[in-house]
Amino acid sequence: MRLSHRQIEAFRAIIESGSVTAAADLLFLTQPSVSRLLADLEAELGFALFARIGRSLTPTPEADALYEEVRRSFVGLQEISRVADDIRQYRSGSLKIAAMPALGLQFLPGAIADFTAERPGIAVSLRVRSSHAVVQHLSSQQFDVGFSALDFDLPAIRREPLGTMPMLAVLPPGHALCDKAVLEPQDFHQRPFIALGSEISTRSDTDRFFADHGIKPRVVAEAQLSFAICAMVAGGAGVSIVEPVTALHCAHLGMVVARPIRPVQPFTYDILTPALRPASRLVSDLVQRVRQRFAGLAATEAQSPGDRA
Repeated sequence: MRLSHRQIEAFRAIIESGSVTAAADLLFLTQPSVSRLLADLEAELGFALFARIGRSLTPTPEADALYEEVRRSFVGLQEISRVADDIRQYRSGSLKIAAMPALGLQFLPGAIADFTAERPGIAVSLRVRSSHAVVQHLSSQQFDVGFSALDFDLPAIRREPLGTMPMLAVLPPGHALCDKAVLEPQDFHQRPFIALGSEISTRSDTDRFFADHGIKPRVVAEAQLSFAICAMVAGGAGVSIVEPVTALHCAHLGMVVARPIRPVQPFTYDILTPALRPASRLVSDLVQRVRQRFAGLAATEAQSPGDRA
């Protein structure tokens, strides 16, 4: 990499002054000259240093990492080149992830394991919390990416769907309902049922699923986590309806038998990123892997919707 002292001067001036115009004044150059120096630097580095958010020029996470080295050793262009190369080659950096239990306990760890195998220099932190807590973490701008299932609209968070799959019934192995390929509301009437806690938003969807058909299951227990519900089902406490990622995982382990329900109850998982700063290349890399993993799971589910014993 061939970095010039003038390019680094322009980058440093833009970071410290906050704009190309102010940097041009500091360096006694024209604004087009500074813009050209920045463009040449980004081309040499192989990644963007700034993003426009509204009328502001906001440094990318890669620019922040590079500037730390520029600030400490402004005249050491050789060391700066090394750091920039590490950033471009994913040899250094960190990634803070917050995730709801349904994804954070077994789905995401697999994607993270693949990520860290190829990016051993990246320090990854995963915090598993409720969807509400995940939203709070991302709103604070202290986490790089989050995964939740909560309908909300906050200016501090970008929210986009990871994907949607139908909720699934979970049954103890050997239960009478295992003989049915698809379960309907009446199959749950007066049967022992383990429900999500009343504070969980999905609980209201399940309640409507039954109420719309005049069905009253006999609720014998409640739990906040889908995995805990599946564990109670596995123990013979009753049957339930839970989000699909956990249902499929527990069925794969042999804990429960999963069956589709009709009418279909869709469940959407979301990807959250801080809206007040650009997403890093590391976030984009991880999100792509998670999307591919989810698409594979959804495709498998679509191919064999009634075969999850």
